[in-house]
Amino acid sequence: MECRPYIASFFKMLAAFVAFGLVVLAPYGWWFIAKSGDVDLQGVVREQAAGRFAIFGSGVSQDFVEYKLALYSAVKPDIVALGSSRVMQFRGKYFTNRFLNVGGTAGNLAVLRSTIEAMLKVHTPDTMILGLDFWWFTKKWEADPFKEVPPTSGTYAYSFDVLKTPYIWLLEGKLTAGQFFAPLTGGFAKHLYGVMAQKTGDGFATDGSWYYTADVTGQQHPFDYKFQDTLKQVRHGIKAFAAAPEISTAHVDALAEILCKLHSRGVRTYIFISPLSQTVYELMHKREKDYPQLFLLAEALSARGIEVQDYSNPQALRSADCEFVDGFHGGDVTYARILRDLADKYPSLVQHVDILKLDEDMHYYNGFAMVPDERVTRLPEVDFMNFQCRKERAAAPEATRPGAPGLTPKAPGSKTPVKIPVKKR
Repeated sequence: MECRPYIASFFKMLAAFVAFGLVVLAPYGWWFIAKSGDVDLQGVVREQAAGRFAIFGSGVSQDFVEYKLALYSAVKPDIVALGSSRVMQFRGKYFTNRFLNVGGTAGNLAVLRSTIEAMLKVHTPDTMILGLDFWWFTKKWEADPFKEVPPTSGTYAYSFDVLKTPYIWLLEGKLTAGQFFAPLTGGFAKHLYGVMAQKTGDGFATDGSWYYTADVTGQQHPFDYKFQDTLKQVRHGIKAFAAAPEISTAHVDALAEILCKLHSRGVRTYIFISPLSQTVYELMHKREKDYPQLFLLAEALSARGIEVQDYSNPQALRSADCEFVDGFHGGDVTYARILRDLADKYPSLVQHVDILKLDEDMHYYNGFAMVPDERVTRLPEVDFMNFQCRKERAAAPEATRPGAPGLTPKAPGSKTPVKIPVKKR
């Protein structure tokens, strides 16, 4: 009988906490998510499809196939870049036609197929730049490349788990008190959608490309600092860097089938093998026999009649570790080099590419991971990997300085072609 007052007090306190959660915590969580734009998929697609500058960096969902397909359907681009996250550094400013980066939507060949099928149902682009990951061609990574799988989708909706995330971020130190109370102080920018975009400027730009703003500006410690995590994967032969006895013929056939479908729809396709950082490439080269899926891939694809440019070794592009955001993701300048080399090798691609802009940025920002854009951030790029990288913009070439003789670079195929800063192979 004496316990009853304590039991009654406990349930009263519990009811008070529940009421506080329902009346205060849940509504503020909803308001925070709403004001940050974290799940406003329709809003950001509407802004970006209209050509207005906006960045989408959701902290709630990192599965962005749904977002990319919605943006693709709204934009209906002439030219697309497609592949895993390793193609997300192709920038729209280097193209003269409607461009969209659909990178980050293909983690293997089966998903690549389903993504392309979803794209072709709503629109057929004229041109596709397709980046391949070497690990796609092993059974360890994907047992059955012909398996029918639907495109993945994110969780861009309000739910209990979503509403509690602002409090979790605050407790984990991912949000400061000022950032947590930003909805009350007007601290959220309207052209930024999602907590990542609001905090650091990380996210997808209007052209679908990705900004690694937090890492390159030193706002956060890089996860793959000095490529230590990637090098560990290589040393232990795990994840994407697992050794393979051979290149899977079935996987090569699966890619051939995908390309056949694209060609049947009249899509001109340019294919390349995505680059590794020099440090990672050299470590893998020491165990070359363990990685036929890397070192023999171009040869295997060529034998199947698939033309591909092999950029796995960044020396082929004159790119270096200072231009990489981690051990196997090249930055803006590395991908500008890829596009420049593809345009040089394929005259049919030149009509889509701003050669002069590419050459300009490759010169001025040699050694940079991100070409500066004040709309994203005014913070300068730092030596975020501590590789002793110089992050000063290069001086203008002698020919472009005031008073110097006027020398206008020409596009490939002209009488005086530009000298291409790329290693010929």
